[in-house]
Amino acid sequence: MWRFLDLDKIDGFYSAAVFESIGRHVGAGSFPETILFWRVRSPVVYLGYHQCVEDEVYADYCTDNNIGIVRRILGGGCGFCDEDQILYSVIGREEGVIPRDIQNAYRKVLSGVVKTLESLGVGGEIEPAHNAVYSQDRKISGNAQGRLDGAVLVNGSLLLDFDFELMDKVLKNPTKNLRPVASARDGMVTLRELGIIDMDTVKISLRQGFENALGVSSCEGKLTESEKKLAAVLLDKFNRNDWTYKMDNKRAMRKRNSIDRIYQVQ
Repeated sequence: MWRFLDLDKIDGFYSAAVFESIGRHVGAGSFPETILFWRVRSPVVYLGYHQCVEDEVYADYCTDNNIGIVRRILGGGCGFCDEDQILYSVIGREEGVIPRDIQNAYRKVLSGVVKTLESLGVGGEIEPAHNAVYSQDRKISGNAQGRLDGAVLVNGSLLLDFDFELMDKVLKNPTKNLRPVASARDGMVTLRELGIIDMDTVKISLRQGFENALGVSSCEGKLTESEKKLAAVLLDKFNRNDWTYKMDNKRAMRKRNSIDRIYQVQ
């Protein structure tokens, strides 16, 4: 039996600490595998672990407008998220129902999003080139994956609505993770545009979609005190600039070392 958690609106930095905490507990084998839903209280950019802020985000604009930049522990590309998206993390053990192979894991989990869209009457398909889900030839769900201490996490978003204008001010390459299009507005679609506006209905369908795709059932649960305690510790990491700019700093250090070597040779 899996556990289902819906935390509704939470802080974006805390969300990263929460799904890492759950992943570590699930991977240890003493906590149930988990389907986690949440929404962000205020807009954030989730940055892939290996990405540089400088390449992806207008950081000054984010600072001036209280938009968080959250470097997650998962790989993949960055994404702009606001309260009009259902964010999810499907967290299983590596020896469980989620395949060990990365692409097969995406196919297994994302088929749950496709099942959700089918149940809502709009249809969908997995787009393997970007590990995304498309509906009516436009992206409606972006996703990322990671392995952590015996757990596998597949995270993503499902767009109910979207602030395209704000995303264009935040991301330097808003079409980077889309099929070739002139603008993100041309390459993305929301459930609202498809005539679906009731969030509770979507959440019920999405939970059932994941259960059907994984071949499991889930029961409603809560974060344990142990998970909360670890999340509180991890939150400090996600709030620190040295974590946010981890890859930027590494790149700058490599450049400095390269320049030093050149001068030493001369």
